[in-house]
Amino acid sequence: MKTPFEIFKDAEEFLEKFIRWQIDFKPTNNFLDYARDVCSVEDVFQYASILYPKFIKVEGVIVLEDHYSEENWKQWRNKCSPKETANVVNHVHIGDFLNRDNTFSEELEYHLGKLLTFFWKMAVDKQFPGNNVVVEFTGDVIGIYEK
Repeated sequence: MKTPFEIFKDAEEFLEKFIRWQIDFKPTNNFLDYARDVCSVEDVFQYASILYPKFIKVEGVIVLEDHYSEENWKQWRNKCSPKETANVVNHVHIGDFLNRDNTFSEELEYHLGKLLTFFWKMAVDKQFPGNNVVVEFTGDVIGIYEK
């Protein structure tokens, strides 16, 4: 599995804002320089919450906290088991992260999916060790489910 840095380097050429910043300010490939010059503290915490989401346990299954609502859970539970309900509630479309960026490519979508999958797997394993939670990217959706 590629490291986050390797995934970023693969996708870097498609990151238009970063490229514009490189042209306008510095002849560097250093994303940390970019972050220091452009990002605020709030940006860093927002990025961290995307890369390291909080998971909760509902009816014995792992669920993305931001995706859980009692009402939605009950609606799906009337039709499905807890495990099947978690699968529905947990799935994430990569395009949802890119809906403000009209210039994204399929390749950028792929790299973003791989990057989020890497970090979310790390987050869920840290928060719920030993639960055998799978985090996988299938080309346009990240699925989170227990074996």
